[in-house]
Amino acid sequence: MDLGSLPLGHEWHRSPVLAELKNSVTGSSSLAYVSWPPTGTLRVYVRVMKVQIIRDFVDVAARSQQLGCWVPVRVALLTGNFSTAANVGEFRYHAATPYIRSAWQSVGLEDEGPGSKPGVRDLGLGASSGVRTPTSRPSPLAPFSGDVPLVAFFGSALLTSPEWCPTVALSLVTRVLALHPACVSPWEVRFDAVVERPGTHGCTCIEYQGDVYGIVELCTDVRRVLADR
Repeated sequence: MDLGSLPLGHEWHRSPVLAELKNSVTGSSSLAYVSWPPTGTLRVYVRVMKVQIIRDFVDVAARSQQLGCWVPVRVALLTGNFSTAANVGEFRYHAATPYIRSAWQSVGLEDEGPGSKPGVRDLGLGASSGVRTPTSRPSPLAPFSGDVPLVAFFGSALLTSPEWCPTVALSLVTRVLALHPACVSPWEVRFDAVVERPGTHGCTCIEYQGDVYGIVELCTDVRRVLADR
């Protein structure tokens, strides 16, 4: 069935169907709920649409050094305008950032993003060197906003970290977005998973739009990029 031609609540005089509806424009999927009343009319309700786009992203390590901020190597919450900000004073963070950071900390995951620590920069000894030095950095004028996407970074150092890290990180993102009153509707979210490609100094962005409960499913794609497949 074509989602593009299926109105919400459209009646179909056919046999009962439980199907995944495909959007003819985006190729995305939606979950359909089907009821079969005594009148024999099949009624299909479309609940939500998911869109997933995979594209290139800036080299996070090089960009971090350019801006004079912390160089993440494992997991990090990036600003929504990380790739376009002229300087750190223009950084804008998604409103859920501090709550997700706190949730990560509760299970031992450290947010290595630019807003998580005092201003620091890498000394150029490599992303995994762990050697950083303080540097001055202006505070963002309006750091938290609902107008920028939520962006999480997954670095290649996760290949030597516990296997559960990406799954737990994404699960907690889902939990915060679904339950915290300061966050947007759980049925319409935008989330970007930025994954470092091992050995290439480049990154892939998995751009997701849909219901919040589909975010944890991105773990499969995150692992695929990390494994260079």
